[in-house]
Amino acid sequence: MGSAEGAPARPWTARAPGRVNLIGEHVDYLGGPVLPAAIDRFTTVRGLPAGAWSVESEVSGGLAYARALGEELGAAPHALRITSEVPPGVGLASSAALLVAIASGLRPDLDGVEAARACQRAEHRACGVRVGIMDQFVSALGRRGHALLLDCGSLEHRFVPFPEDLVMAVLDSGVRRRLSETPYEQRRREAEAGMPKRRRHVESEIARVHEFAAALAAGDRTRLGSLLRASHLSLRDDFEVSTPVVDGLVERAWTAPGCLGARIVGAGFGGSILALVEAEACDRFVEALAGVPVRLCRTADGAYASRTVP
Repeated sequence: MGSAEGAPARPWTARAPGRVNLIGEHVDYLGGPVLPAAIDRFTTVRGLPAGAWSVESEVSGGLAYARALGEELGAAPHALRITSEVPPGVGLASSAALLVAIASGLRPDLDGVEAARACQRAEHRACGVRVGIMDQFVSALGRRGHALLLDCGSLEHRFVPFPEDLVMAVLDSGVRRRLSETPYEQRRREAEAGMPKRRRHVESEIARVHEFAAALAAGDRTRLGSLLRASHLSLRDDFEVSTPVVDGLVERAWTAPGCLGARIVGAGFGGSILALVEAEACDRFVEALAGVPVRLCRTADGAYASRTVP
């Protein structure tokens, strides 16, 4: 197979960020609004044209993703070397960061929206899980200093300023999972079928997304915290994607110094929680969560952000 138009014929290096979804969980694949931010944790891929796809990586599953994306983009095979600051299985969109980084290296000419769509299709193809578009979209098009308010149905989006003196603290529950081995697909089917508890979460979460964006604009930090708490309770009770370990960690974070609020993030069934923390209190927050791995994250640019007209 020949190289697609715009594909590099020489060695290249590209990177893409992971993401934290501030609010709007389990609504993306239903076409609802979400409010993620790209974070300063990156997956870096070095590529070299080759006779067959190969991957040298600390990230499992990379070869299947590379082949699937190559098919989507019509790209010639490459030998890839992958390093990542985005750990798998903790709800920070490691697979999206990997795919978007590869896409950015193979096809730097692509529009970021096109790249995100191709990466979403490749993930469906590679792992058989019908993930939404949010992760790929923000990894491609996120903007430093902002969250991204995205309508996952229309793909209309706008950037919402995110305060410099707030930090996204990502707490690792230590519970690992692959989406294909969890009830993720079952929850999705239940929501699509209109199961009352699942729909109650979806409808209330959609309202919280818009309220959260308004609270960011107004600087209402008390409201930001209460919305995060309400989101977690809804994910725990109505969508049933939390676990006792995660619930306990969320409750610890809620009472830690400088924490506005906290909730489970990602697909659920383990992974990480997000806490919004006042920057000046970060040291005390981490100390209060002694024994829990904490990643203090700031916003970052997506892989295609610098190629997109504001």
